[in-house]
Amino acid sequence: MNDKRLEILFKKAINRTCTEAEYQELHALLADPANESQYRLYFEKLPTLTAADPAVFTTDDTNAMLQRILAKQPEKKVTRIKPYVLWAAASITFAAIVLGYRQYVLLQPPATKTIAAASPKSAAVVLTLSNGKQVTLDTLHHHKVIDDNGATAVQSDKGTLAYTGNATATGEIVFNTLTTPRGRQFKLELPDGTKVWLNAASSLKYPTTFGDSRQVTLTGEAYFEVAQQAQHPFEVILDNQTITVLGTSFNVKAYHDEAYVKTTLLQGSILVQPQQQPPTMLKPGQQATLNNHQLHIRKVDTKEDVAWMSDLFYFSDTDISSVAHQLERWYDIEIDYASLPEARLYGQLPRSTPLPVLLRAIEKTSNIKFSLNNNRLSIEQ
Repeated sequence: MNDKRLEILFKKAINRTCTEAEYQELHALLADPANESQYRLYFEKLPTLTAADPAVFTTDDTNAMLQRILAKQPEKKVTRIKPYVLWAAASITFAAIVLGYRQYVLLQPPATKTIAAASPKSAAVVLTLSNGKQVTLDTLHHHKVIDDNGATAVQSDKGTLAYTGNATATGEIVFNTLTTPRGRQFKLELPDGTKVWLNAASSLKYPTTFGDSRQVTLTGEAYFEVAQQAQHPFEVILDNQTITVLGTSFNVKAYHDEAYVKTTLLQGSILVQPQQQPPTMLKPGQQATLNNHQLHIRKVDTKEDVAWMSDLFYFSDTDISSVAHQLERWYDIEIDYASLPEARLYGQLPRSTPLPVLLRAIEKTSNIKFSLNNNRLSIEQ
């Protein structure tokens, strides 16, 4: 019933036929986490809906309603954010966008200094061949990308790079490296059928054909769905750890600018082996964190670790430093980490969310204030 009512109120808001009471009802529905899926759907439709009539709402209408919305939010006294609050603030921000999509993203929020309407960047995904030649994958469509000793790779119209050759012409094992920039992700299918989703600012080095062993080297973050071959375990090599797989689904986060390595298992079983330590077996739902040569195993909410594959920011008692690293890689900004307070965040937002909207949602749920100058984000308290 709420879904239907939300749809009705949303359309009335677009058509400027909402009463004041109906606007308040719309805000309340949007602030309810149970309506999250509807919020995401409407958020994605907003640019096309407002494009039909760019003057659906005047700047005065937008500013007046925005101020009414923000004025009704209680001032927060603590930095720790309650589980539902970020979602609610983002939803209320969304309600403001409904009242003036174009005008809102250009506003200068009173509590935020010089925050531009940043969006994820679109730098190129690059494939480095065995001879050192670099190919920009974004410019290719249904083209043969490589032919290294008999192994070929083709990019589909959906942006997946798939290897189809199984044998080399010379018997020599050659390697390719796939690299994603900040703000980009990419899907890869290896010669054995293993599927890899590479997150932003990451790289994967792999052979163009597998022999007796299946071994790849990762920097950054990736999600793996490993093709099962009992006689040929799959290994992911990190700087200071090796993950051995028989056939399973798991996520690995191993960025050089973060002190830890996190391995999260969704299905199957894997062996995690830090350097000069015995291997440890993980069960589904467990996460292994290697930090300062110490390995810790715990049960986790795996949604947070794989949300990036669904184009979501998902925070569940997440340290603000970890949040900052995600924003840095996705929006291609620099972070003043020395200015970060001690805080933990909850909530989720689409990665398509403009940076000012996301920062404003965090500001409204804490005493954190942001400043973005020359592409560098710092925090004021």
